[in-house]
Amino acid sequence: MFSALDWFLILTYLSFAFAAGILLSPKAGKSLVSYFVADRKLPWWWLGTSMVATTFAADTPLVITGFVAADGISANWFWWSWAIGYMAMTVFFAGKWRRAEVLTDVEFVELRYGGKPATVLRMVKAFYLSILVNSIVLGWVFKAMSKITGPFMDWSELLGPETFAAVRDVWPSFLIFDSLNDTITVLILFVVVVVYSSMGGIQGVILTDLVQFALGMGGAILFAFYAVSSQGGISGLLEKMHATYPEQSGSILGFWPDFREASLPFSVFLIFVFVQWWAQYYSDGSGYLAQRIHTAKNPEEAEKGSLWFNAANFIVRTWPWILTALVTLVVFPLDDPTRYFAEGNLVRGDREMGYPVLMKLILPSGILGIVFASLMAAFMSTADTHINWGASYLVNDFYLRFVNPGADDKTLVRMSRTAVVLMSVIAILVATQISSIASAWKFLLAFASGMGLPQILRWIWWRTNAWTELSGMITALILSLILYPAFPDVRSEYLLCCVALGSVAVSIAVTLLTPPVPAETLDAFVKRVEPFGFWNGAQSGERLDEFRFKVVSWVAGTSALFFGMFSLGYFFLLQPWQGLVCLFSFFVLGAYYWKREFGRNKKKEV
Repeated sequence: MFSALDWFLILTYLSFAFAAGILLSPKAGKSLVSYFVADRKLPWWWLGTSMVATTFAADTPLVITGFVAADGISANWFWWSWAIGYMAMTVFFAGKWRRAEVLTDVEFVELRYGGKPATVLRMVKAFYLSILVNSIVLGWVFKAMSKITGPFMDWSELLGPETFAAVRDVWPSFLIFDSLNDTITVLILFVVVVVYSSMGGIQGVILTDLVQFALGMGGAILFAFYAVSSQGGISGLLEKMHATYPEQSGSILGFWPDFREASLPFSVFLIFVFVQWWAQYYSDGSGYLAQRIHTAKNPEEAEKGSLWFNAANFIVRTWPWILTALVTLVVFPLDDPTRYFAEGNLVRGDREMGYPVLMKLILPSGILGIVFASLMAAFMSTADTHINWGASYLVNDFYLRFVNPGADDKTLVRMSRTAVVLMSVIAILVATQISSIASAWKFLLAFASGMGLPQILRWIWWRTNAWTELSGMITALILSLILYPAFPDVRSEYLLCCVALGSVAVSIAVTLLTPPVPAETLDAFVKRVEPFGFWNGAQSGERLDEFRFKVVSWVAGTSALFFGMFSLGYFFLLQPWQGLVCLFSFFVLGAYYWKREFGRNKKKEV
């Protein structure tokens, strides 16, 4: 249980979140542009930090703990491979999103395609992303928080046994997470998130994100320090790993999969690297990432913010979680989690629980409060973003576009705050139905994968039309609903590959069988956004040359990102020579990327 100091730290943070929403409420209430894109005036470090704070959810350290327990460090290629797509967003799309000057990425489809097909696509995507995709993401975030609070909060003691029993008797069974105890805690946090995110708008969300990122990363690093120290430092941890897993330690500690082990076959690794990154529903920076990019002062600030997001997301965040996950493997051995601590029984059937249970075991008073508050911050930074983002679709792409096109700013802001509450309630209902966070991650990737490649093509190929996206989305949804129930024992990565490739084949065929976008719509889009790639008309050669230039920058930037991430990992695992080689490569490739992208922009300005 928490001490008085722990409670003080936790309540101080919650008070800050309330205050931020209240103080920024007047600014957010001016207009829809103020509420959802902060008047497009934010610097790169604000929006980049907000991006990484949003992806740093309370579920992330739990899932990574489960990954490492299942397949070792190399299991993180499941999400490390996303770096390829995130760098593509940075190099190819971040500046273009800012030039488009739309309120949501769904609004963008009418700018790109025009006509009735684009109108239908806008309506379908608004529902698909806000209600289906967004609710599942929020659902697993709430589910993760219920797991984290479980070992710490005892409401039967805080409320008294009789009051707790009375609440249990009247509480609807379909609103229960793992227990009523966890449910009460999560709903209290839910109320805090709804209040400050509905009042402060996107600027309030981003401001709290800055604090939440600092607190979240500080807590993760602090926890990792205490966890590793409890094993006698890095050298002690490595010795205990080798002693506990004499035959498996090499594969557990390796950054690259040991393809001799059936747990992570070579074919699965290939899916991670060559399929999964482009099959994401935010493959071109759509969704909450685009919402952050829209807040940038200008296109260059948008690209810099996206670049900072990549560095912080992969180089800074990765290793505190992995080191802590390795400690859980020593403290709660796979063959007998209760060998050293009875609390290991909580981990036996769910290795994701190793993270919060280890917190309870090793963190002293005060430090426990800081780390718990950091996980609350991680939870809230993701929840507030997805609530605000989902609400932007409901208001801008449903209400304003189809229901009340003439609505004034006051009405739109009021509807936005109502939509925030609606999104939150839907998320809570979905969360009660999720049993495994990792499984929810993987299912979402599959059924949303039909949006991935079409969203990339719309920026670089003139022939892409609204039917390309619609057919890809519908095909992926149908295939997911058929394949996942039909083949429950098949690895999710294989199912994802089938769904993604099947939806791509259908979407390309549909594209070639349907009429192209009208020339006047394409001309207006090209003039506004200045895309590069495969475009007809004047300057088509220059646009293709620019695309080739960007491909080289993308390869250099992605390589630098991986070298930077691995350099820290090698240093942490006491392999200094490998770390130095990776660090040198990181600096060389990073400098090359920076000179190509931002040095070139300076020359253009001159």
